Amino acid sequence: MGSEDLFHKRKAKKQQDSVRRNASREPYDHVLIVCEGEKTEPFYFDEMRVFLDLDSANIQIDGRCDSSPKSVVEYAQDLFTKEKNRAGNYDRVFCVFDRDQHETFDYALEKINSINAELKKEKELKEDVFTAIQSIPAFEYWFLLHFTPSTKPYSPLATKSVGDQVIDDLKTYLPDYKKKQKGIYKYSIENSLLSGAKAHSKRIFELSKKTRDINPSTNVHELVEYLEELNKKDDSELAQIIKERAHEKQEAIEVNLDDL
Repeated sequence: MGSEDLFHKRKAKKQQDSVRRNASREPYDHVLIVCEGEKTEPFYFDEMRVFLDLDSANIQIDGRCDSSPKSVVEYAQDLFTKEKNRAGNYDRVFCVFDRDQHETFDYALEKINSINAELKKEKELKEDVFTAIQSIPAFEYWFLLHFTPSTKPYSPLATKSVGDQVIDDLKTYLPDYKKKQKGIYKYSIENSLLSGAKAHSKRIFELSKKTRDINPSTNVHELVEYLEELNKKDDSELAQIIKERAHEKQEAIEVNLDDL
């Protein structure tokens, strides 16, 4: 009898904790974005989250896993399971990884399909919860599409990886670019580059599915558009927000100078 009482108490506590967590969130999707390592991707999506005014309680971005696609998906699954065990739930889980020269790329895609199939059986869901956000060969290809609709294929060289080759091409337009770069999202809005990047990415990705020639391609636009839909602000509105924030910072600086 005592063990049964303990079980019900623990269950009730889980439910109470879940209610408290849900009460602190905004009334839109609870989302997990797992990226390969604490690199450019987490910075980019967190910057986007901030500019879209999306609550960090709803949009959780995690880069604390290894860089292999396998690690990204398995780590995301582990976080999803832990949240479910706390009587919570993620509405969507995005696994962000590169093809580069990773041997587990195909495994990661198959694993995501398997997870979704199991979740649909358990919950009778019609739509996928887990989504692969893949870049071939590297995430920087998404940045490159802000400037040019390049479809030049990449192959490893003896002296340079495919990822480094994409970065070299990107530096044609962003000479100072480096890994863990901050400010890319803001730059794309200020210079009206994001709409073009999404259009290029969507067209090239859809074509790659038809031809099965995926080098190069990316579907980062899917995650970008999903987050924008949660916010429901278009690129022109975001540009205006950035201008207003810059003006507010300038006014604050002027006020501080007046006090000197």
